[in-house]
Amino acid sequence: MNKVNIEKLLEKKFSSLERKFAFKKIKTEHDQGGVIVTYQNSTTEVLLNYETGEFPWVIIADIKNPQKDRVSLDWLLVELGEREAPTTDDAFFPEKMDESLLESELEKKKYQLINFGEDMLKGDFSLLPKLQERADDYLAECKKFANRHKISA
Repeated sequence: MNKVNIEKLLEKKFSSLERKFAFKKIKTEHDQGGVIVTYQNSTTEVLLNYETGEFPWVIIADIKNPQKDRVSLDWLLVELGEREAPTTDDAFFPEKMDESLLESELEKKKYQLINFGEDMLKGDFSLLPKLQERADDYLAECKKFANRHKISA
């Protein structure tokens, strides 16, 4: 699937952000292996990321400081008990995704974002510090693993 088709699929699957939460698509970035589509409303920024061969992922950020006050939807799902916490193997040996699964994976991410991320989509970032702490702890664990096994992180 080419980048333009992937971009259109992302926009189609996440159009409910515009209708339900007043998001607007503000930019699309293409790079060698993927696409990032960025949406914003008055409180929140959402980045939809897809790299060929990888599972798509979603970043949710506070629009006041989106480069710093941000977290992956996956960490929110871990916090809410909807997903298992990742292991260091997940970071260094990520599972690959067949492109034929992209549409169903995007549908799943949309469902998770709207059903479990609704508070953040409406500007309630009270869980953000806890989620960032989880992510920071995981990063530290991955760095220890990399150093132990002489892997570049």
